[in-house]
Amino acid sequence: MTYETRPHILIVDDDEGICKTFSAILQSEGYQTTTANTGKEALEKTKTQFFNLALLDIRLPDIDGTRLLAKLQETCPETIKIMVTGYPSLKNAVDALNFGATSYIMKPVDPAELLKTIKKRLESKKQTEEITRDKLAKWIQSQALKTQSSNFQEFLEKTAKELARFGLTKNQARIYTTLIASGVASTSEIANLSKVRREEVYRIIPELEKRGIIVRKLEKPRKFAAVQPETSIKILAQSKLKNMKEEIDELQQEQAKLIAELKTMALSTRQEDCAIEAISQQDIVFEKLLEMTRKAKQKIAIITTTTNLRLIYMSYPRKVVKGILKSVRMRVITEKCELDTFSREILQPSETIDNSVELRCLKKLPFSLFIVDDKEALWGTQPTRTDEKVQVYWANDPTQLSILQASFERLWQESSKVKT
Repeated sequence: MTYETRPHILIVDDDEGICKTFSAILQSEGYQTTTANTGKEALEKTKTQFFNLALLDIRLPDIDGTRLLAKLQETCPETIKIMVTGYPSLKNAVDALNFGATSYIMKPVDPAELLKTIKKRLESKKQTEEITRDKLAKWIQSQALKTQSSNFQEFLEKTAKELARFGLTKNQARIYTTLIASGVASTSEIANLSKVRREEVYRIIPELEKRGIIVRKLEKPRKFAAVQPETSIKILAQSKLKNMKEEIDELQQEQAKLIAELKTMALSTRQEDCAIEAISQQDIVFEKLLEMTRKAKQKIAIITTTTNLRLIYMSYPRKVVKGILKSVRMRVITEKCELDTFSREILQPSETIDNSVELRCLKKLPFSLFIVDDKEALWGTQPTRTDEKVQVYWANDPTQLSILQASFERLWQESSKVKT
């Protein structure tokens, strides 16, 4: 695989709108894209063309996303796999890791973060291809042909840092590299060449034997040899991955217990208190937004950009969105009077929905606002720069709600109908 040509990305999601949005975002950055709405369609397309990277929805109509991931790992192991889900859970993350996913992204997907993750994974893949395990093995052996050379100690230090990524300590790495260089050596010879104290060599040798990267020679005096680098590094990588999985399993076992303990500390009347809260974390803002939407019974008032409308839409399955539109009256003020095809598809009422969505626009939005059933609201100022950090507020305080409702009604009267 070469990186001189444009990377080709496979997008797998049962929602055609999301496929179109991801394609538009990726194509604007120069990537080639192909879409599939089912697992079967995705597998068929991988048989006829190579994809540098695949974005996989975790819920598909014909196959679970993690099962599709496992199949793709068998048929196209060189493809980078990134799982995308609107239903985050530790189990999903563990399954994705077990079946070979490189990254795990949660909806709503921030376009900038998506592009950053894809670029990082493609660059990492490129570096991995340039220095594969086989190349690393040859590199170690070629650099260590003369163990008595003046730069051997410098080489040991450099290699120890590299092998630390695979779970070896500095002295373990020095001993293993010394055996690679010397072929077969006794304990005293290892200590002399590696500059590791003999007592430490005696202690470390059994640990490396147990890990399967050196072997004991059945001869006298007792000598040792290193397992070939390509095998040893594979063993170390698998061991580190196993330890990571065990750590995730422990977190999974503890999470329910910890959540229950934290809940017992919360005041029982907290949800009934009238309050105004400041929220600075973007992921918490989105969680609050989705929670409020799920609780909506009668009406929602929105002031926001079309970009944010896309993110809200992408965070829900299509059936859920239609369910909300059928039961909830929605008034939306956005910043564009000419909506693109995707935005019209989201917001225009369908034949089965009795005009539940009303659209208006302003030339410039003074702030963002989200009010649900006149009971709670999220609001914040519009940023003037792309790097500006915006403070968002939540309230269920009646006085504050009345102020926000009045502001919305004033802007609604000032706004104009959307041109479709």
